[in-house]
Amino acid sequence: MAFVFIAILGCISFFKHLETVDENLTVYLLYGVFIFFFNLFYLKAIRLSREDYENKLKKEKEYSERLLKSQKRFLRYTVHETNTPLAVIMANIELYELEQGRNATLQNIEAATKNIASMYDDLSYLIQKEKLEYPKRMIEFGTFIQSRIDFFDIVAKQSDVGFKIVDKTDNATIYFNETRLQRIIDNNITNAIKYTYVGEVITLLLKCIKNKVIFEISSHSTHIEDTEHIFDAYYREDYEEDGLGLGLDLVQNICQKENVKIIVTSTDKCTTFSYAFIKDKK
Repeated sequence: MAFVFIAILGCISFFKHLETVDENLTVYLLYGVFIFFFNLFYLKAIRLSREDYENKLKKEKEYSERLLKSQKRFLRYTVHETNTPLAVIMANIELYELEQGRNATLQNIEAATKNIASMYDDLSYLIQKEKLEYPKRMIEFGTFIQSRIDFFDIVAKQSDVGFKIVDKTDNATIYFNETRLQRIIDNNITNAIKYTYVGEVITLLLKCIKNKVIFEISSHSTHIEDTEHIFDAYYREDYEEDGLGLGLDLVQNICQKENVKIIVTSTDKCTTFSYAFIKDKK
């Protein structure tokens, strides 16, 4: 920029010289020198400001990376340390039931423990998903759904909601990883239990359409205003409810990796989550 101004002023001086020889031409050159040094100072200041800004960004990035590593390490240790006491609690609940039978207090403990176990499984998957291989096998969908319903039955009873399974398939199977399928099913069941109105029934539907096995879970529950963002991490429409808002984000990530199509519909009367799995494909 400084050189451009000097060139312009040089041209002005030249043409002025052609018009008159009496005018002092050095005045224009002094203007040029002044502008030249002013621009040098300005460019130097800009350069320093840019370097300071880049250094600041670098330090903030390094701090964020250290913080993220610390959070991951803390989460990994927490999940690891949670595993043993959780397993002990579950084992002792089963042992007590065998010896003393069921009672209301024990059922409350069992329901709470199964909720913790589901959250533990989510966190464990999030930590290990990039490190572990998840081999697939043939899974009979209806049997798998029933096993997860049996697991959460006591939790549903504590919330005064029921389950209804409608299996319109002929023992349909899918080629899928069991851990990932469990994360999809468990998160949908726990969300349905949490948001379904008291006394209502959660319907789990299985049906086949061409080469797809459709799994739908629906109930009369809280109306979802924004179905497009319900799968975003940390997103929750009702902030009075407990939860981190990570479950459905985890579900969406698995479905994207496994080419499972998701459709969500919600009205004041019914909310339905629908998942289309590929049937019998290896």
